[in-house]
Amino acid sequence: GHGEICSCPLTPVVSKASAGAMEVMDLFSTDDLAGFLQARAREGWLVAGTVGCLGPEISSFSEIPVTSCLEFLWDRPTVLVLGNEGSGLSKEVQASCQLLLTILPGRQLPSGLDSLNVSVAAGILLHSICSQRKGFSAEKREQLL
Repeated sequence: GHGEICSCPLTPVVSKASAGAMEVMDLFSTDDLAGFLQARAREGWLVAGTVGCLGPEISSFSEIPVTSCLEFLWDRPTVLVLGNEGSGLSKEVQASCQLLLTILPGRQLPSGLDSLNVSVAAGILLHSICSQRKGFSAEKREQLL
């Protein structure tokens, strides 16, 4: 909950794209995202990646469980990893994830449309995950933050 990690340089263009959010929240940059994720997993964080609902990348890493964001149980500190629009997470980063989340569409999507704008995907995922807070005690909510 308190910050965001990115693997791109924090430039003025990035600040503009963030619509000012970069100026008011903690941002951290890393040159080794896979290494960072593996270190967090060793510390007890759940590293949850994201995949498109129809993407071929799901089958290539079938040993990593894939679940709908609606069925995901957010019950421990979690790192949510979002990939590039279209191409998704790199294989190295995806292999560093313990779980893959997907947004299942409400209806059949047109052929070739298997990814969302990353900010839209982030909004859907965070809404889905954070809406579970209502069922947690105040103490549990504080632990997760």
